[in-house]
Order: sequence, then structure tokens, then C-alpha cells
Amino acid sequence: MANGNIGKKNTLTTPEWIVMSALWGREPQVLGEIIETLGDRVDWSYTTYASYMKILSDKGFVGFTTRGRMKFYYAAVDKETCIASEGESILEKLGGSDAEELMLCMIKKTGLSKEGQERMKALIDSLSGKGDAKV
Repeated sequence: MANGNIGKKNTLTTPEWIVMSALWGREPQVLGEIIETLGDRVDWSYTTYASYMKILSDKGFVGFTTRGRMKFYYAAVDKETCIASEGESILEKLGGSDAEELMLCMIKKTGLSKEGQERMKALIDSLSGKGDAKV
């Protein structure tokens, strides 16, 4: 799985995120396996799934290999890269000026696990010169 170069458009729509979540860590999969992985999370037709796979492939997020008549799909971009691209996109929309407010809002809305709290503390310590962050 590649880490990096996202194609023409560097962010995912909500349905595209749903499809990618079925691929990350489980590739390669045929379309039927992707549908099974998503289960009841969405109620799409087979052609809708196929359309999203084509769109994600065209955008550079998904690749596939063909064996016989079957396509085996895999994530061409890792989850961390996609999250970073989303963050950059949001910061561009905000003009970069409200990044702190955005971060605080996200933390309040989602909460942090103990591990997340430790990672956040390490990052803050690193930014304040108190240590090396392993985030």
C-alpha cells in the first residue's frame, strides 16, 4: 500500500470514506467482500458500490489487480495520509487562522482515550521544548 501521492482530488466524500474504511487493513478484496465488510452500514445497490470503486480508482485512492474476471481492490493511499489531507483541506477553508479552535472543538466532541491523551501530552511537551514527541 502506498503512503502517498493522492490524485487529482485530495479529499474523500463521506461515502468514499465509508468504502475506504472497508479496505484499510483488509486488502486485497473483491467487490463482494467489500460489500460484506460494510454490512448494514450502508444500503447501496451493487452498481453503487462498483461506481464508488471506479471513482476511488480514478482519484488514485484505490488500486486493483485483475485475476481472470475478478478485480482485487486495495487501498493505494494509507489512512494517515488521507487524514492529513483532510486536515490540510479544512485548514485551507479556515484560512489557517482558526486551527486552534478547530482542534479544541474536535477534542471536545470526540474525547480522547488514555492513549490519545498521552500522545497529545507528548506533542504539547515537544512543541513547548520539554521533550521529543512520539505521536
